[in-house]
Amino acid sequence: MTNRVSRIRGTAAQTNLPPAPDRSAPDPQISPGPGTQSVRTVLGEDGYRRLTDQCLRRGTALGALASLVQDTAREADRLHGKLRRHATQVRDRLGDVINPRLDAAFGPVTGLLASTGHISDLHADRFAQQMNQLVLVLESYQAAVRHPGNVTNRS
Repeated sequence: MTNRVSRIRGTAAQTNLPPAPDRSAPDPQISPGPGTQSVRTVLGEDGYRRLTDQCLRRGTALGALASLVQDTAREADRLHGKLRRHATQVRDRLGDVINPRLDAAFGPVTGLLASTGHISDLHADRFAQQMNQLVLVLESYQAAVRHPGNVTNRS
C-alpha cells in the first residue's frame, strides 16, 4: 500500500510499512562514494589495500597521512550523500507542483524554491571543495610513498 496524497500538503495518510532505506548514503562495501572511488581509481586496488594497512600504523607520518586520505575521502562521500538527499527533496517538491494528478489550486503560488537554490549551491560547492582537498591530500600521499626517505617518524 502506498501513501495516499492529501489535499493539504504534508498530511498524507500514513501506512504501517517500514520506512524505505536511505539510498543516498552509499554503502562502502557495495558501491563506494565518489571520494572512496577516486582514491581506489588513483591508487589501484593494491595501493588502496596498502593505504588501509598504513592507516593502522599509528605514530608514523605516513600512517597519519594515510588516515588523512581516508578521512578526506569519507567526508567527500558524506557530502555527496548530503547533496543527493537535498537534490531528492528539491525534485520531490518540484514534482508535487507539476504532478497532473494533484489539484493545481493547492500548489504553492510563491516561494516555490524558497532557499533551495541557495542551499543546493552551498552543498555542491562544499562537495567540490572537499573533492579538491582530496586531490591535494592524495597527491601528498603519493609523493610520500614515492620518496619514503623524506617521511620520518613522529615523536
